[in-house]
Amino acid sequence: MKTRNFYLNAFIKKHHLEDIMWLSQDASTRRYARVHKGDKTFILVDSPLTEKPKEFVLIDRILRKHQFGAPRIYAKDLRHGFLLLEDFGTCSLSCATRNPKKADELYILALDTLIKIQKEITEHRKLPPALPVMWQENNLFIDYYVPKIAGVTLTEKAKEEFKAIWRQLFDGFRKLPHSIVLYDYHLDNLMLKSDNTLGLLDFQDAMSGPIFYDLISLVEDERFPLPQNKRKQMLQHYFELRPLLAEKKYADWLPVIAAHRHTRVMGIFARLATVYNKPHYLKYIKNDWAFLRENLKSPLLKAYTQWIKKYLKNPKDFK
Repeated sequence: MKTRNFYLNAFIKKHHLEDIMWLSQDASTRRYARVHKGDKTFILVDSPLTEKPKEFVLIDRILRKHQFGAPRIYAKDLRHGFLLLEDFGTCSLSCATRNPKKADELYILALDTLIKIQKEITEHRKLPPALPVMWQENNLFIDYYVPKIAGVTLTEKAKEEFKAIWRQLFDGFRKLPHSIVLYDYHLDNLMLKSDNTLGLLDFQDAMSGPIFYDLISLVEDERFPLPQNKRKQMLQHYFELRPLLAEKKYADWLPVIAAHRHTRVMGIFARLATVYNKPHYLKYIKNDWAFLRENLKSPLLKAYTQWIKKYLKNPKDFK
């Protein structure tokens, strides 16, 4: 039986790739390598089919159709999950924003790009709906974080109360404007290209979902937490350019989307730590709690706040 390495080596040989240098992995099972072909460099992607290489190609095509900075795809083997992509270099926004003199303008660039994506890409209606995935991942909080990290055994009644609270909140999500949601729009997946535009990565999970999701992913990223005054500045910029979304009937739901994202992420990080032996993700959870604590001031989240206090006994990061 031919192994995955056999097909990978065949892909490398077919496209005359040399000097394979594997890069650090992210939370997924995908692998990336910088490779040479002649005097040019490319990115080789080894993506098991479970990591959605076909979906990556589809979203790449949509983004490039609208002239957004998705990488050119020079070769693909979608049967086995190998791609040869344009190399955007090594300057991600997570690196570039370390320069305090440039950080604000780069965040604004990311926000302006996101706004254009949301306005111009209408094909999101043909993409899978985000809400079922968001619901499933929201429950990872009670499946992984609460029992395995917080050390609390929930009764079935407590679990059902959690789901009932979020079921009602998800009904509100359905009433929000929907757009394409790249679902991982954060500094590590945004590259500063040589022409000072953004290169987009890691968008294979893109769906049609509540318009505020990617905004929160960028502005309230637990790995790169912005101080509160900077977050307010960025949100003000977003709403100045999207005045209709600033209306109370929409903007009131921003902290609820944020509360969902931090709840979801804590569950995902707990699963990565306990199932996939990646405990380093746990260090970010304190930032998720800090963000969550601020968002729970929303009256729409009163029931969730009460649930946390009742069943988690005021976790240390929640105080």
